[in-house]
Amino acid sequence: MTIQGLVLDSDGQAIEQARVHVHGRQQYVYADKDGRFTIQAPADSELHISAKGYGDQFIKVSATQTNQLTVQLQAGGLERIVVAASGLHHYDLEMANPVSVLSGEELSRKTEPTIGETLKSLPGVHSNYYGPVAASPILRGLDGPRVRILSNGLDTADVSRIGPDHAISADAITTEQIEVLRGPSTLLYGSGAVGGVVNVVDNRLPRQLRPANTQIETRYGSGADEKTAALAHDGGQEQVAWHFDGFKRKTNDYDVPDFTNDEGENSDKLANSWLDNSAVNGGLSWITDKGLLGFSIGHIDSEYGIPGHHHHAEHEEEHEGEEHEEEEGHQEAGVFARVKQDRYGLAGELYKPFAGVETLSFNSALTRYQHHEIEDGAIGTSFKNDSIESRFTAEHETFAGWHGVVGYHLQNSDYQAIGDEAFTPDTKTDSHALFVLEERSFGEVTAQLGARIEQVQYKASGIEFEHHHDDEAEEQHAAENVKNDFTAGSLSAGLVWNFQPGYNWALSVSRSERAPSAAELYSNGAHIATQTYELGLAYALDDDGEISKSASDIKKEVANNIDLTLRKFEGDFTFTYNLFYNKVDDYLYMQDSGLTMADLDAHEDEGHEEDPDHAHEDEEFAIFQYRQQDATLYGAEFAMAYQLTAEQELELFIDSVRAKLDNGGNLPRIPPVKTGIGYSYSAQDWSASLDWTHYMKQNRIAEGESSTGSYQILDFAFSYYFNLSDLDLTAFAKANNLTDELGFVHSSFIKEDAPLPGRSFTLGLKARF
Repeated sequence: MTIQGLVLDSDGQAIEQARVHVHGRQQYVYADKDGRFTIQAPADSELHISAKGYGDQFIKVSATQTNQLTVQLQAGGLERIVVAASGLHHYDLEMANPVSVLSGEELSRKTEPTIGETLKSLPGVHSNYYGPVAASPILRGLDGPRVRILSNGLDTADVSRIGPDHAISADAITTEQIEVLRGPSTLLYGSGAVGGVVNVVDNRLPRQLRPANTQIETRYGSGADEKTAALAHDGGQEQVAWHFDGFKRKTNDYDVPDFTNDEGENSDKLANSWLDNSAVNGGLSWITDKGLLGFSIGHIDSEYGIPGHHHHAEHEEEHEGEEHEEEEGHQEAGVFARVKQDRYGLAGELYKPFAGVETLSFNSALTRYQHHEIEDGAIGTSFKNDSIESRFTAEHETFAGWHGVVGYHLQNSDYQAIGDEAFTPDTKTDSHALFVLEERSFGEVTAQLGARIEQVQYKASGIEFEHHHDDEAEEQHAAENVKNDFTAGSLSAGLVWNFQPGYNWALSVSRSERAPSAAELYSNGAHIATQTYELGLAYALDDDGEISKSASDIKKEVANNIDLTLRKFEGDFTFTYNLFYNKVDDYLYMQDSGLTMADLDAHEDEGHEEDPDHAHEDEEFAIFQYRQQDATLYGAEFAMAYQLTAEQELELFIDSVRAKLDNGGNLPRIPPVKTGIGYSYSAQDWSASLDWTHYMKQNRIAEGESSTGSYQILDFAFSYYFNLSDLDLTAFAKANNLTDELGFVHSSFIKEDAPLPGRSFTLGLKARF
């Protein structure tokens, strides 16, 4: 049935962008500038109406409802937001695991060219920062293969987990919300989510019939001469809904505060940090009262310079004694990446197909991805990944007091790496899993239980375990094809206790097993991005630099995690406090072997005439080998908000994490303690915010790692809302790093060469009609 309504505040003023959600489904709309909305919902459904800075309401809709709904929200309290990645339509304030959601104006204000930089201000979240063009989120000190990056609930299927210089394909500029689930989230998403999940949610596959709505945004940034334009359009007619979005972004090298890099060079720009990317997405859905069927398609085309590689490129030019012309439009003849991705999605839902089942659903994506690294006008290395992923679920009605979902999860990928920096072999990965999530309420206490069993198989080809160069050895030790199988099981239990109105305690306990990734198993080569020679678990390395096949057992990583959360979510003063403790058995990490690539080269060149052209700066790279050892990670996160007046709000947050090997020593690149305070003022026609974030000194470091000094970042944002004819306009301005502070990110692999951007100003205009 069609439901129309109006959302007002206590003074009778319209609340623009109030969110109206059909409880128990992934269907929602936003109120327009007059506070009006239209939504399709089943008879006798429940609507959840929320808006930032207001207490929310649940409205039961009668099957005979004919009048327009009028909903008034009271100021104060936290906005409840449905977390699409929760699996059971949970709101963020009802989950046993800690979760943060960026959406609406806050997401628009914090949007950066990378997901890592967009999210780094959230409690418990940092960025590994490979310059402004490639930055992935770090959750409680964990990243890489331990953090799953999703697009609408399915893996982005790029190669950002393989190396820090590989950008995440998802972008925030046309996104509706980004969800961050901290702590193990392995039950729905597999062993790659042992550290957490980042889910980028957009409307490319429509799930709701909406009135026609178009949004256009343009912005200019002074710090890198950034020019960005984006468009998103939604519409529907009868039983067909459609969506289209796209963006184009172009920057030059980023300005940074004056600094001296590790080679003694002074600079006020981050060399080779330019960006030129674009994307287009579209979707079409057929929606009825019985269910929906939708199809989406997306294309990404991106080029970006790779900071840190330019020194390598310059060395090569000097070594060869040749001059190389710049690629037209690029700031320097450095290494750059050219990325293309095509993604096809198919999803369907069937409501109440038979007795006992509320919803049958499936969600699938076919992704074709390629990433070329180009040096001196030629492709040096190519990474390709073709993947298909599907999730099938059945959500059952309440049985013996329990409500939940059971499902099957399939992932297949075909990864290839070709060229000079192909330090990982071609690998085919097949994963199959069964999972179940259940919950039951006992008065004011809700219990949540879950389990997953997952089978992962790797088939790697062309692996050479021996490094000999005599003819007999080459014949004896030819390239091998290797297969490894793992079975990983995960269990979780959670309690949420609403011990009094507006407060709850949440406790989550989990045991999550993770199969080593293909890169952790089979890496064998120089990785320019990390400036190391990486050697996987499948190999053995002796003191003389001899590489051979490992005879040691490869174990699964097992994380035993406890999360305790206290929330206050009603009234003018709200807060969330999280404590976590994560004991990880057989933690996988890279350990310095004490050897360099020169030791390998010396061993390989025995009995051979020395090649003068063989000398290379890569010989200085230390050899790091993956090892397994027990580790412990623990820490805390705190966030609070105080509504000083109806217009003014004060926010404060702090987070910290400690990560240690149990036999002594710290894990590398663990983020420092960060704390921040923010002040915002919201009037009828304008709003402003001032945010200060302090990153403390990090001197709890791993062997061979350097400490990082403290720094603070001051940001300012201003928005002005006005109408012009039928256009709903927002003009905005941002000033990032107002004090032009020099800051180095401790978790970055190239921190000495890549400081954070300096002072920059952004001007933009958004139009909705």
